Amino acid sequence: MTAQAPSTSPTPAPPRPAAPAPARRKRFARWRPGVALIAVVAALIGSQIVALALIFAAGGEDAPDWVIAAGIVIADLVLLGVVLAVARRGADKLGAATLGIRKTAFWPAVGWMVLTYFFVSVFNAIWILVVGTGSLPSDEAGGGGTPSVAAVVFVALGVAVAAPIVEEITFRGYLFPALVRWRGPWLGALVCAIVFGLAHCAVYPPELLPMMAVFGFAACMLFWFTGSLLPCVALHALNNAIVVSAAGDWTWQAPVAIFACVLVSVLLLVPFARERAPVAAA
Repeated sequence: MTAQAPSTSPTPAPPRPAAPAPARRKRFARWRPGVALIAVVAALIGSQIVALALIFAAGGEDAPDWVIAAGIVIADLVLLGVVLAVARRGADKLGAATLGIRKTAFWPAVGWMVLTYFFVSVFNAIWILVVGTGSLPSDEAGGGGTPSVAAVVFVALGVAVAAPIVEEITFRGYLFPALVRWRGPWLGALVCAIVFGLAHCAVYPPELLPMMAVFGFAACMLFWFTGSLLPCVALHALNNAIVVSAAGDWTWQAPVAIFACVLVSVLLLVPFARERAPVAAA
């Protein structure tokens, strides 16, 4: 009986594990673009009707500053409630991280914020030189002359704390991710920016709405590259606080309100930011 030579055939390599999904695919929930767009538009219309009804009942243009601010906050709550109700139906598990409220690297986020605000400021300066400032309603200014401390607090909380948080969750945390699924981040940001600009038609004259749209587009890109809503909220609060303090001719209240609004708006969300933002997409 002859001995058989040992086999020299190579041992088959173990199968490779499946490659993990790209980080950018894990960044957003799978919301339907059409449903998200309809939900946001309907919620915006409903919240504006509620706010205008409250302000009209309190005297319209003669309503006190705190009533106007309260109307803004109530409208924001209506908007947020509708968005969360619809978003819950399109996410396996709706949480803060699902809507973009996540931790992110501090200094890179600051760098993106500075770059974003520089871009927005340059565009705004050029646009105002070309078309002017239009006729801003007194609502946004919070009244003329020297405001009371109570008026400053109410208007700042309504316009530069509540509004940035709710609008960023609505547009960047919910609508933008849905539109990203549709046509990617750039076209998604463009459509989101248009809706964001039109959402301010009751506050700003038509000639200034492109400025709102550009801010909306820049905020979408800020969210895309940082993976977190916190820088967007901070930048939005900074911008609104500057606009309100300048329109209201605030003096010593301006720097205090600006710093306080940015700090409060971020600190309100930090306890909910328990997950780390995924790696930013290139």
